[in-house]
Amino acid sequence: MSTDKPVGAWQDARPDDARPLALTAEENRLVTARWERARAAHEDLDAVLDTLAARLGEPYGARLEGKQYRLKGLLAFRRQAAARKRLRVDVAAFARKVSDLNRYTLVLATDHYTTGVQQTYALLHEQGFELVPGSERNTWEDPLYKGFRAAWQRPGGEPRFEIRFHTPGSYSAQSENRLLYDLYRAGRVRGDVGGADISKAREQAAELVQSRRYGMKSGEAGHR
Repeated sequence: MSTDKPVGAWQDARPDDARPLALTAEENRLVTARWERARAAHEDLDAVLDTLAARLGEPYGARLEGKQYRLKGLLAFRRQAAARKRLRVDVAAFARKVSDLNRYTLVLATDHYTTGVQQTYALLHEQGFELVPGSERNTWEDPLYKGFRAAWQRPGGEPRFEIRFHTPGSYSAQSENRLLYDLYRAGRVRGDVGGADISKAREQAAELVQSRRYGMKSGEAGHR
C-alpha cells in the first residue's frame, strides 16, 4: 500500500455512524509515519521469526502461522488510533507505544508449550531483544480468546513486535473464530455502530459462538 501522497486529515464515516472516527492532518501524519516504519521493519523481523521457529522446531513443534496478518493494515491502525482519541488518549503517544503493528503467531506443541515459550524468551534475549514492559497478556482463562502474547523491541524502542503463542488446538479455534472476533472487536472500537441494541446483540452472539468453540477445544495447557 503506497502512502506517497500528501497525508491530510482522515475520517472513517459510515451512514449509520453518529460520531465518525477522525484524525487531524497532524495526527494522521504521525500514525501513517509509524505504520511506514513498521512496514519497513517487517522483512528483517520475518527473518528473525523464521530463524526462531526453525530453532524451536525440535522438540517444541514450533511453526509460524498466519503470516499474511503479520503487518496490521494502515486503515485498521487509523481506526484504532481514532478510537483511542475518543477516550482522550494522546494520538502521538499511542502511535509511539503501539506494539502490535508487526505481529506473529507461534504455534507450539501442547505438551511442550510452557517450555517452548520460555525458550522463545531466551532466544530473543540472546539476539538482543528486550521484553516491552507491561506487554505480556495471559488470556487462557478468557472465553473469547485463549492464548498468551508478549511484545519485544530493540534497545531504543523500535522495531517493536508482538508474538502470540498458541497450541494447535487454540490456534484452530482462533482461526475458526476470526470473523466473529473481528465483529466483536469492531463493536468495541467504534462503540456506536448500528445503535446500542444491535451492537450488543452482535457482541453477545459473537461471545456465545466463540465460547462454545473454545469449549470444544478444552484441555489445552495454559502459560503460567
